[in-house]
Amino acid sequence: MRLSVFAPAAFWILAVSEGALPFLCIAAAAVLHELGHAAAVRCAGSRVTRMTVYPFGGLLECTSPPDAKGELLIQAGGIAVNAACAFAGACAFVFFKNACLLMFVFASLFFAVTNLIPVRSSDGGKMLYIWAEQRRGGEYAEKLCRRAAFAGRAALAAAAGYVLWLSGFNNGLCVILLIAAAPK
Repeated sequence: MRLSVFAPAAFWILAVSEGALPFLCIAAAAVLHELGHAAAVRCAGSRVTRMTVYPFGGLLECTSPPDAKGELLIQAGGIAVNAACAFAGACAFVFFKNACLLMFVFASLFFAVTNLIPVRSSDGGKMLYIWAEQRRGGEYAEKLCRRAAFAGRAALAAAAGYVLWLSGFNNGLCVILLIAAAPK
């Protein structure tokens, strides 16, 4: 596993601005997300040769490129793991009232939901492109993804504004949402 040169700085800023415990909960949810992709790569019949972690995402390199169905499975793997972790954590929270567990549940849910938003660089955007390309070709997929990405960025920017207002102008999650909304 490799880290991009910007990842340590971004992780340090997040740890300093939010504290060590929230940082660890967010980092655990992010690592589990990427491991979900890696598990899906195995299910698609390939093997991960390298995993690179960036400040807001990751990149897996595989031994052989999967077909479209395998690629959809791989993109959905991280979302599925985060959703399962959020559900399991919420069930555990019923019995063990713990702030760290609750933060992990929210971080996992956050990763699952934001990755479903069809911004082209997100898992949801990649799944939409693969699906549309299989149905109607690349030109249609590009057009559909541009429109969906605009709507997704608008939703993320609106969510960032709402979180900023709701939290009394605590900027941690707002910054993450705005970075996710920025065009790539």
